[in-house]
Amino acid sequence: MILSSRQKLFHMKENNFEKREEVKTETLTARDLVDVIYKGESLPQDARFLSEKDGGVFHYFDPRNLQENKENKFYSVVKADEEIAGLGELERNPFEEDETFWIKFLSVDPKHQGKGYASLLAREIFSFAKERGYILEGSAYSDAGYEKLKGLFNVLAQELDVRFKDTERRI
Repeated sequence: MILSSRQKLFHMKENNFEKREEVKTETLTARDLVDVIYKGESLPQDARFLSEKDGGVFHYFDPRNLQENKENKFYSVVKADEEIAGLGELERNPFEEDETFWIKFLSVDPKHQGKGYASLLAREIFSFAKERGYILEGSAYSDAGYEKLKGLFNVLAQELDVRFKDTERRI
């Protein structure tokens, strides 16, 4: 079941002709993502969704984590021509009484990097949180990722009127 969906067409220049690439964002439950990548089998059916150490392309994603705490996780995705090009994880903060969700990671398949998909992914996460009244908090992304995303997250929080706990980090 898709929980939210946004769609936009982008024009890409490739070999001196224009190619229309359909780009769509949506947020899935952990169970829905399991269905998408496992397709009823015991292993992911797309090697891009293996853990990084096993050859997967999405930094910080490990399919084993899909099995833990499923009801408190959501996965925002960017699809380019129906292929998942970017992935982000939200997990409910177990230490908060309110509806606070950690932004665990954002990751874009290397073959799709440089197209603005990380920004689309972040916008999907903040739009999803807005629709549900969730509070967002930065979490496990790397120090470099934190510096890169901090400004974008603060802009999206203000633009979409989403409460974002920008936890200060010492780098």
